[in-house]
Amino acid sequence: MKLIICLLIFISPLMANENNEFTVSEIIEKRMMSMQSLNKLMSKARINIQENKLNSETIDIFKKIQHILYDYPSLFPDNSFVGKSKASQNIISNRDEFNSIAKEYEDNAKLIIELIESEDSAAVNKSFQNLYSSCKSCHSRFRN
Repeated sequence: MKLIICLLIFISPLMANENNEFTVSEIIEKRMMSMQSLNKLMSKARINIQENKLNSETIDIFKKIQHILYDYPSLFPDNSFVGKSKASQNIISNRDEFNSIAKEYEDNAKLIIELIESEDSAAVNKSFQNLYSSCKSCHSRFRN
């Protein structure tokens, strides 16, 4: 246990600065690629849910969505709102709200996994609609 705590203490500062090794344009490109992946995954999830394919494939899709959203706030350092970025600088002044929306989105993806596992298709549909609404809400607030 002490070893794990020591490793976390050592690794945390490294993880906090992981974007320092990238140029601004690389960060923006990484962010855009992440959003494209998220859009493709959401489309696949929508189709699977419409076809009532609540199986391990759909669970894997939501695990990937959850992972993207876990990393997403780190893709918006303060110096990355230039060039071809469509992200609004409102993220800087509303960082806590932005991070909260990303966390809520991540939590919704986790909930959907649990609902798929419990085979509650009505709840999966409702939660997926909430997840999709989170996308639109974030874009309306934090996208130019």
